Amino acid sequence: MSETAVRPTSAARAPARRWWSGLFWKCLLSMLIACWVSTGLLSVLGLYLTRIEVRDNMAPPVLERAMRRELQQLGPLPELSTLSRGQCEAMLQALAVRVVGMDTRRWMSSYSFAGGTRDGRIAIRYRDRDGHLCQYPNRPSAPLAQALEEAQHEAATTHNAAPRHNEREGDWISVVALPLADAPGASLTMGQHSGGTIATFMRADSGDLEGLVIYLMVISAMSAVAVATLLTRRIGHAEHVADAWAAGELDARIHDPGRDEFGRLSQRFDRMADALSEVIQVRQALAVAEERNRMARDLHDTAKQRSFALGLQLSVLDHLNERDGGDGRDPRQRALIKAALGLTGQLQRDLADVIQRFSAPTVAEQGLRKALEDTFSHLLGGSEIEWRLLLDGVAERGLSGFPQHAGQLLLIATEAAANSLRHSGARRIEVVLNNSGNRYGWTIQDDGCGFTISEHEATGMGLANMRLRARTLPGGGFRIASSPSGTVVTVSFTLEPAQEVPA
Repeated sequence: MSETAVRPTSAARAPARRWWSGLFWKCLLSMLIACWVSTGLLSVLGLYLTRIEVRDNMAPPVLERAMRRELQQLGPLPELSTLSRGQCEAMLQALAVRVVGMDTRRWMSSYSFAGGTRDGRIAIRYRDRDGHLCQYPNRPSAPLAQALEEAQHEAATTHNAAPRHNEREGDWISVVALPLADAPGASLTMGQHSGGTIATFMRADSGDLEGLVIYLMVISAMSAVAVATLLTRRIGHAEHVADAWAAGELDARIHDPGRDEFGRLSQRFDRMADALSEVIQVRQALAVAEERNRMARDLHDTAKQRSFALGLQLSVLDHLNERDGGDGRDPRQRALIKAALGLTGQLQRDLADVIQRFSAPTVAEQGLRKALEDTFSHLLGGSEIEWRLLLDGVAERGLSGFPQHAGQLLLIATEAAANSLRHSGARRIEVVLNNSGNRYGWTIQDDGCGFTISEHEATGMGLANMRLRARTLPGGGFRIASSPSGTVVTVSFTLEPAQEVPA
């Protein structure tokens, strides 16, 4: 009995693919998102920590000391009436740069997002004795402008330094107003408004943001290329092998040498394919056994019964012929009846032998030892032939994972024992199984009278069948030796240890 399964082709199973569904584009998008999120979080964290450091470095006491130091080095400030507006702004810009240290390497590398005069977060204001006002930049932030005005008014009223530090909801303003001793009524006011961390990040230079975008694109693309190159080739090979499995080619294997997660998964799929192939072979062996049993039943119920009826009819005809004494009959009639009876008996014995072979138990059903015991019990029963099974335990366990090979050994042993029963006059038969490493040996030996091997190979199929079965085994070899002291049939083959599929 055979089963035909219609297997879908790879084209029927695989959905239509689009270029954007490839692994490279998915990796690229995932890495872009991951890079943007991680870079944004790290930038915000870095700005937050920088703001804390800048707040300490721009605290009113520190700022006041820096302003006094720079005023002492610069000397008296000129009257605004003697300067143009541009000259005044240039003077204040240079003074602000020196006060806060914007010309130092530390400020440029660490505080690039902390504040700047361009967006009005750092401002300096000068009022001379005549009340003329000049400031840089022209438009500081509204909170900073208000703080500068209040501090300057306090310094003009008290004639003392007016430090101010306002902090609200994570935002802070540090301002110091100094009255100028060498110019009564004049004052210099300077301050910084930090702004929120997110707002500071968003006010970053467009050039910095463009450079960051280009950097993230390049690094993400390179990472995606590396990942996709490493994975897509291996996945493509595994997909090709899976298509071969779907087409029924269960001998195909992925053979991925990688030791990573994908490599281990591929190795498990290979072991699963090995186990599936073994299961299919066992199922095929069971199907063959079922078909053999059905044929044995059909032969028993049809051909064997008809041959038995034919034998009875011939026996009756012979009995009637003897009772009539053969008077007036052809003298060849009795000889023909005897010959027909002999042929009928031989036909019955041949049918019984065929039925016995068809209905013999299989290794897949009972195991090699039990199948041999049942087969030899039926085959040699009543023949007065002693038989022994010498199966090494280690070799038997190693062979248990290959029922299809054990089935071939069972048929070879059955054929050899049947030959001994019919032709050798043997009194003892031994079946031996042993192994040395992966090399196995299977021997059937009797103590019969032997035979001429060349004559039997020319006239019968038994030896040829045994030789062919031995060659179907992996690395199989067959040898037979016969002499007047007995016959020895030897089969050798190689088995690799069966691998279990881990859960």
